[in-house]
Amino acid sequence: MIIDFSIANFRSFKREQTLSMNVENSRGRHQSNYSSVDAGRLDVLRSAAILGANASGKSNLLTALMALKWMVVSSGSRGEGKPILPYEPYRLSDTTREAPVVFEIEFIVPSGVRYRYEISYLETRVIEERLWSFAKRQRAMVFDRNADDSWETIRFGGTYKGGSRRLPFFANASYLSRAGNDASAPDTIREVYQYFKRLTLIGAGQHLMSSSSLTDSTKMKAVSEIICLADTGVSQVTRDQNENAPDIKLPEDMPEDLKVIIQEQNEIAYHFWIASENGELIEFEQDAMSDGTVRLLEVLPVILNAFEIGAILLFDEMDSHFHTHLLSLILRLFNDEEINSRGSQLIFTTHDTNVLDSEIMRRDQIWFVSKSEGESTLKSLDEYDKKYVRSDSPFESFYKDGRLGALPKFSYANVKETILKSLPKEIGSDA
Repeated sequence: MIIDFSIANFRSFKREQTLSMNVENSRGRHQSNYSSVDAGRLDVLRSAAILGANASGKSNLLTALMALKWMVVSSGSRGEGKPILPYEPYRLSDTTREAPVVFEIEFIVPSGVRYRYEISYLETRVIEERLWSFAKRQRAMVFDRNADDSWETIRFGGTYKGGSRRLPFFANASYLSRAGNDASAPDTIREVYQYFKRLTLIGAGQHLMSSSSLTDSTKMKAVSEIICLADTGVSQVTRDQNENAPDIKLPEDMPEDLKVIIQEQNEIAYHFWIASENGELIEFEQDAMSDGTVRLLEVLPVILNAFEIGAILLFDEMDSHFHTHLLSLILRLFNDEEINSRGSQLIFTTHDTNVLDSEIMRRDQIWFVSKSEGESTLKSLDEYDKKYVRSDSPFESFYKDGRLGALPKFSYANVKETILKSLPKEIGSDA
């Protein structure tokens, strides 16, 4: 589980901003929305909603988490001297345009150990990298790397036990990426690596379906039943081999994992069965169904997998294909302590203000991203003066009234004037 995540100098975030999932007060309110971790020393939220105007930077926050994942999971295999792909500093200031991107994250791995990982990097090299462990309550260094360190000079703490330590890596790679994917490294390091590897982003409009996601008959049955229960009008969903699938020739230089996904999508067909007036089930192909129904088929396996392994699920524009009631259903599942018993978390962006309901969400679960002069800032509802925004206040009404900020700012008069200028004069004069 993520306890907190800080970013600085990444995309639209210039100054350090922190998304905290740590419960610091009001523990008696919506207790199922958080879980107790680290031997009861911490309470951590199971979900968080991020709202804000278009282009405010909401998606950039999720992208930052995926950039951190890339640094941990993929940078270790990067060739020497090649640029670090997620080096995207804040470009609107001379002081940050060539400065390091900085990420810090505190988290709990499935075994229950709490860690803090810090990394900063430039376009072609990592500047600093550290991993701290809280296994014995007090912070202890696992490894420490500074700008001048190579794989031969990196420092290790007493908590780095067993396995190989000094594994060669290039300056543009994180040590954690190199060690975490090496069989000779300690199990503790490999568990941290796997934690980041399971971090999943569902992008806005991203298609996820792969035949391997529903090969398990139990999961396929569960997905089918949930789609039917979600008032989609569907009575059953089935999965079959596509006997008429054409033979697709893919480019030789295409990544193998992408080839597998495309081939699987071509070989498997999903069928939706809807009851006719006389009760007979009529078969429909996937392209005949609504976007929302197909989206459920794509997303539900990812959600079920997150519950099974305790993964972190990032969902950008979660409301883009879902009715507000389905969005609320997914949120309710993550906040259910019986279903979400392995520490899975949902962090999502949305424009759906229906999530701003004090009956289902805590103040510290709601975050707003605002942008001023190109710079994004992040603020929790819990940071607002509690005299004016109480735990039981009508959050949605306050937001729509502009009391909480993070709303689009524009002048209707200016927009109207611009449109009139663009129209033929006879139309503009009639107006």
